[in-house]
Amino acid sequence: MKTWISGALSGAFALAVMVSATSAAACPTGQSDPPPRRPVVQNVSLQASELFERAQQLETSAASRDRAALNFDRDAETFANRARILRNQANLVSSVDRSSIQALADDLANRASVSRSQASEERAQAADLRVQARNMRDRAVQLVKGGGGGGWRGRPSGPVRQTAETTI
Repeated sequence: MKTWISGALSGAFALAVMVSATSAAACPTGQSDPPPRRPVVQNVSLQASELFERAQQLETSAASRDRAALNFDRDAETFANRARILRNQANLVSSVDRSSIQALADDLANRASVSRSQASEERAQAADLRVQARNMRDRAVQLVKGGGGGGWRGRPSGPVRQTAETTI
């Protein structure tokens, strides 16, 4: 009986050593690379609210671009008016000074043209930002609604309509 008990104890000890050795091998020792980070899973409402927030930031940036375009337009109008005034005054001065005044008017007209092109670029960028914002809001709405039709695991959530053939 003593041999049976000592055999059972030694078997239990061997099993305990084996289990502890395998579980210890699974634990990191600190000398190797750190364990890989698991991705953070966000719920749908958090993702949707982040998309809405980013869309709002894009809208704000678009509004800022529109204000910059307005400023460029005002500058262009000012430059064009000054060029017109200089051309009118060039007719009233001597012919010696007329060419330098015409050159100044041409320079102001070029600056007006550059300012108008910058305004149109700003407006185009604002329109692009608004399109991106609209797309983000649409994606957020799709996330909240459940992707492509709602329901659990993508199954339709409403009653299923089946049409029956009524041919006789």
